[in-house]
Amino acid sequence: MPGYYEIRWLPDGRTEKFAGSRGHYYEFSESDRLEFDAGPVWCHRCGTITHGESLSTIEEIDQQIRDLGDPSSELFSMTQNSLLAEMGHGEEFRREQITELQRRRRWRESRKSPPRCIQCGTTEILPLPLGVPVPNPLGKGEIQIDCIGIFSTDFTGWFFTPEGDRIQRDARPM
Repeated sequence: MPGYYEIRWLPDGRTEKFAGSRGHYYEFSESDRLEFDAGPVWCHRCGTITHGESLSTIEEIDQQIRDLGDPSSELFSMTQNSLLAEMGHGEEFRREQITELQRRRRWRESRKSPPRCIQCGTTEILPLPLGVPVPNPLGKGEIQIDCIGIFSTDFTGWFFTPEGDRIQRDARPM
């Protein structure tokens, strides 16, 4: 589920809420898609905080794969101590997650372009880390974004090329 964020404009303390998004996919073919994550970014072209691609590094993906194979890791434990595990599907879910991460890793190795704004497509974005003040791109003060919860949003059904360019069309059923 997407995050629900609070944006603080420092030092004046003005706050605003920002809702995450979901339902974005890289499309390799009509039947081959990979879900992607978006997070808050400052888009220089849009001139505002908006949604941008959140690209994991190959090292981060490798660590998740290792963690899913390590019974002492928190990630492994989450797959075994969840509702799925109680229903007898924990191990199956863990294997599916490893397969999906291996697929994501292959895609990530071939990705050439940097992350993009999902609204306008520019790569001129500044990812906004959570809980860390960053200089305000407009010039005065800083911006700090904190995740204050999660929530359900409408499914966008937006599709992108593997390089992050938006495919303009209505969503098709998955």
